[in-house]
Amino acid sequence: MWHHLTRKLGEWRGVFLIAPSVAGVLIAGSMSGVFQLFEWATIDPFFQLRPSEPVDNRIVIVTVDESDINALGQWPMSDSTLAQLLNNIKAQQPRGIALDLYRDLADAKGHEELVDVFESTPNLIGIEKVTGETVAPPPALDSLGQTAAADLVIDADGKVRRALITLGTQDGEFREGLGAKLALMYLKEEGIHLREIDAEKKIYGLGRGVFVPLTGYEGGYIGSDTGGYQTLLNFRGQLDSFHHISLKAVLANEISEDLMRDRLVFIGATTDSLKDIFQTPYNHVLLNNPPVPGVVIHANVTSQMLSAALEGRPLLQVWNRPLNRLWILVWSFVGATGSWWILQTKLGCRNTFLAATIGTIILETSVLVATSYVAFLNGWIIIIFTPFLALTSSAILVANYHNQWELKKANEQLEEYSQNLEIKVSERTRELAAANQKITKLNEQLQEENLRLSAELEVTRRIQQMILPKQTDLESIEGLEIASFMEPAEEVGGDYYDVLPSAGGVKIGIGDVTGHGLESGVLMIMAQTAVRTLQEMKETNPVKFLDVLNRTIYRNVQRLNPYKNMSLALLDYQSGILSLSGQHEKMIVARRGGKIELIDTVDLGFPIGLDSEISEFIDQLKIELQAGDVVVLYTDGITEAEDALRKAYGLQRLCDVVQNHWRESAIAIKDAVIADLRQHIGKTKVGDDITLLVLKQK
Repeated sequence: MWHHLTRKLGEWRGVFLIAPSVAGVLIAGSMSGVFQLFEWATIDPFFQLRPSEPVDNRIVIVTVDESDINALGQWPMSDSTLAQLLNNIKAQQPRGIALDLYRDLADAKGHEELVDVFESTPNLIGIEKVTGETVAPPPALDSLGQTAAADLVIDADGKVRRALITLGTQDGEFREGLGAKLALMYLKEEGIHLREIDAEKKIYGLGRGVFVPLTGYEGGYIGSDTGGYQTLLNFRGQLDSFHHISLKAVLANEISEDLMRDRLVFIGATTDSLKDIFQTPYNHVLLNNPPVPGVVIHANVTSQMLSAALEGRPLLQVWNRPLNRLWILVWSFVGATGSWWILQTKLGCRNTFLAATIGTIILETSVLVATSYVAFLNGWIIIIFTPFLALTSSAILVANYHNQWELKKANEQLEEYSQNLEIKVSERTRELAAANQKITKLNEQLQEENLRLSAELEVTRRIQQMILPKQTDLESIEGLEIASFMEPAEEVGGDYYDVLPSAGGVKIGIGDVTGHGLESGVLMIMAQTAVRTLQEMKETNPVKFLDVLNRTIYRNVQRLNPYKNMSLALLDYQSGILSLSGQHEKMIVARRGGKIELIDTVDLGFPIGLDSEISEFIDQLKIELQAGDVVVLYTDGITEAEDALRKAYGLQRLCDVVQNHWRESAIAIKDAVIADLRQHIGKTKVGDDITLLVLKQK
């Protein structure tokens, strides 16, 4: 038993070496802040994915947008206009008013009236900018101590993720952030005040909420820019998460009854032109969400504090560095052990190993992300990117180590086998030795032949894939939607298709070489090269085009294999007209309304490479396409595909699928055909290449 355990531990020593090594390197990178931006980017989508929260009924935002500024006819608004605005709001008897507009300069028009409003409104809070390029508060409010800081903390990627509760001024004093001051004002009337929990760590209680400041030692998530009293901001949402009303409506006193009564009212700009907008976790390069106005961010800070104090809504917290290091180490081991275990199981060929390893990484990553998301919903931010990197790196390195380990074990077994074989051979008679030598030689020849055939099929498969048009080629065609599908059979046939843009149109080719293997692949690439060459020479005459192509191919076929030939149809499309020449499978045209037309190509050409002269057999047919018309091209790998009972898929079934889906996009039609074909084939081995082209007139 001890020997068995020792052997097992020896087999797993690569895991025990790789996992902690990878974790150590990534922990060092995390401590240096290398992965900070990536960690933020992976957490941001959680804000967008979590369920929407109800509107906060304690807050109302008076918005100032471009239409309000146009209605005023000037900006900043005059002191008399601001006084009227505040008086209209005061009449609603709000619990607090936050003026998130800088008013450090007096306006002669109505200034005394505004000062009277300031001095007679004890629950009105003005703003100042404390850091950077400072902006003074309104003097009248400053003298009354009714000011707060409008500053926001912006992370290195330009996003606001933190709430600024307090911050120090250049004079050594402290200012409350605007959102925090309004929240404390509201809670004071509820009889809720800050209570000290841990003075050294600056942990405070506020109702049902416990506030823990950021220190810069939270595993590298925030970094060292944690001046003042900062917490992570657990956003409620954007502007729609709060009651809001326009400046024009308030000035016109078009305020619904009790909209602002006993609520906190924020007044602030929401238009881009006033530059008080910021990126938040709700903004992403793949999303077109607008930046969030500063007044909405302050409202989110207030909402966070009120919800935590009154309802126990979670405040976002992060793990300390030791826990983050342990988290990275755990996932490094998860990736390493998962990869080793899957490679140790008997899954068959190397490709299966690769797919299983990738599948394991995807599964483990899903668990990691799901765990972090559930934790986020409960108020904890757990890093994702660095553990994912540890998981993936360990899995890949262990897979490489396993391959080396398997190779070493195979060499040892081979050496042991060779030694035993020498002993057995020496014991045999001379007659058996001669027979064994003959058998060995035959086996070697058979192995060489198998290797040659395998290599030939692989080369053919690669040739087939290399010449296929790229997706960008298909998308660049004006007037047509084009969708394509190509799947080689196990023995690889000689299917060919190409899409070649030309001046004002496109040339499309589809063909099928007889037989399978390398020769078919070579003939296919000859045809592709010839078509592209004639296209580049701007040859437009279909008879001459196919005749020159055939003579070129024919001479090469005589050298290669005189029994090879190729069906080939060429289509020239320009401004809704499709010109068809060459002999191939019947072309399907689905007109608007689902009517199916079958275009027989037998009289439009002759197999390529079968005869040196085919010009007399070549003809051309023009088809006019209307908007929504669909053209389907295919090879016999589709129509002749058989199910388990050897029943062919057939042209009629293909037409039925096209008829049922003609309204959809070219890609959707292609997908419907392939899905129906796979349902027909089931688990039956595919004996020929499957090629499908779907064209749809835009």
